[in-house]
Amino acid sequence: MFIGRKKELQRLQQAHQDQRFQFFIVYGRRRVGKTRLLVEFTKDKPAIFFSADENTDTLNLQKFSQTITTYFGEEGFIPSFESWEQALRYIAQKVSTSNERLVLVIDELPYLVESNQSLLSIFQHAIDHLLQQTNLFLILCGSSISFMENEVLAHKSPLFGRKTGQLIIQPFDYLEASAFFPHYTPEEKFITYSLLGGTPQYLQQFSPRQSPEENLIAQMLDSSAALYDEPINLLRQELRNPATYNAIIEAIAMGAVTLREIAAKIHEDDAKVGKYLNTLQHLRLIDKIHPAGDDPRKSRKGRYRLKDPLFRFMYQFVYHDKSLVEQGMGQHLYNVRIKPGLATYLGRAFEEVCYQYLLRLNQQLQLPILVKSISPWWGGNPSTKQQEEIDLVGLSAEAAIYAECKYRNERMEVETLTTLQRRSQLILKSQQHYFLFSKSGFTKALQEKATGDNSIHLVTLQDLYKG
Repeated sequence: MFIGRKKELQRLQQAHQDQRFQFFIVYGRRRVGKTRLLVEFTKDKPAIFFSADENTDTLNLQKFSQTITTYFGEEGFIPSFESWEQALRYIAQKVSTSNERLVLVIDELPYLVESNQSLLSIFQHAIDHLLQQTNLFLILCGSSISFMENEVLAHKSPLFGRKTGQLIIQPFDYLEASAFFPHYTPEEKFITYSLLGGTPQYLQQFSPRQSPEENLIAQMLDSSAALYDEPINLLRQELRNPATYNAIIEAIAMGAVTLREIAAKIHEDDAKVGKYLNTLQHLRLIDKIHPAGDDPRKSRKGRYRLKDPLFRFMYQFVYHDKSLVEQGMGQHLYNVRIKPGLATYLGRAFEEVCYQYLLRLNQQLQLPILVKSISPWWGGNPSTKQQEEIDLVGLSAEAAIYAECKYRNERMEVETLTTLQRRSQLILKSQQHYFLFSKSGFTKALQEKATGDNSIHLVTLQDLYKG
C-alpha cells in the first residue's frame, strides 16, 4: 500500500499533463521513499525506469541499453549502444516519431557520474539538441544530497538552468507517519515517531501487530536487525571519513549543543568542528536553531540538534552500550538504561511534534494568526537576571503564539499558563495567543480559565492525531 506523498504526486502529475518536454530533479536522503514515489507516479504511464548500480560505466550502459530496447520491443535486434549519446539519441528518435508521452526515470544518478565524469555534460547536450523538442518527461533521481545539490543543481553544473522542476523528498511528519500504524493509540503513534521519525523504510521495520516497546527491543536492540546499524551505515555511504562526524553526532545526542561544547567534548579545534557541522547540516542530519525573533545571520545563540529521531535515539541510548547488544542483551539494556530515561527523551520529542502541529495548522491557515516562523526561545530575564525558556514561539509582525509542551502523566495546571504568560512578556507582541500541549489533559481549573478566552488554546495528545 502506498502512503502519503500527495503533494509530490500532484506536482508530478501536473507536469506530466503539460505535453512539453519536462526535466525534473528528484532527490533526498536514502530510505526516504524517492524510488517508491516514482514507481507510484509511473505505474499507469508509459515509462522507462532505469536504476543505476555501483558498477563500471560499461556495465551500466549495457544495462541501460537493455532496459530501453526491451521497452521498445527491440531487444536482441539492437546490440548495446556504444555510448550514452547514442542511447539518448535513440530515445529522442523514438519519442519524436510517437505521440506517446514517455517518462524516463534514471535512478541513483550519482552512481553513473562516479564512473563517467562527463555524463552530466552528455545529458546537457542531449537536452539542448535532442530532447528539448520532444514531449519526453525526464527525471534524474539521487540519494546523495551533497552530490545532487553541488553537482547537479549548482550554478557550475552543466545542467544548471535546464530543469523544469525539482522535488526534495523529506521524511514524513508525525501525522503522515502515523498512517503506518492505523490501529495504534495516539500515545503509541507518538512513541513510534519519537523512535523512528518519518523515514518510510524505518517505519516499515516496525510491526503494527506489536507494541512500540516490543518493536524497539526486537528491531533496534538486536545487532542483526536492519535499524541497528542504519545510522552508522548511512554516514559511511555519505562521508569519506565518518569517525569525526560520528563523534560530533554522539556529542550532540548526549547534550552538547553549542560549537564550543561540541568541540570540547570531542577534543577538536572549533574551526574544524564548524566545518564538520556545516556538512552535517547540509546532509539534513542536524540543524541549527536560534531563539525566536533573533536574526540567524547575527545571532550568537545558535544551538545544534539532531533532526532524525532514529539517530537521536541510537546515539543517546544504544551506541554507548553496543557491547551489550552484540552479546544479545538488548532486553537488559532496555530495562536498566533506556526505560528509566525514556520519559525525558519523549518529553523533548513531544516539543518537536507540537512544533509540527503548529506548522501544519499555520500552512492550512487554521491558527489564530499567520506566523512567519516558529522556534524555541531562550534568553535572559533582565528583572531576575536568570535565563528563561519558552518551548515554542510563533511570530508575526504584531502578534505571537507562545506554547508550552508537557509530556507528563499528570494533568496540566493553571500555574503552567501563568508561567508562560509571564515569560511571554520577555518577547512581547501586541496580540498574544497561548497554546498549551499536554499528554494527560488539563485540570478543571485550567479548562475553566480557557473557556471563553480565545487567546488560550488547550491541545491534548489525542487532538494532535485528529488530522
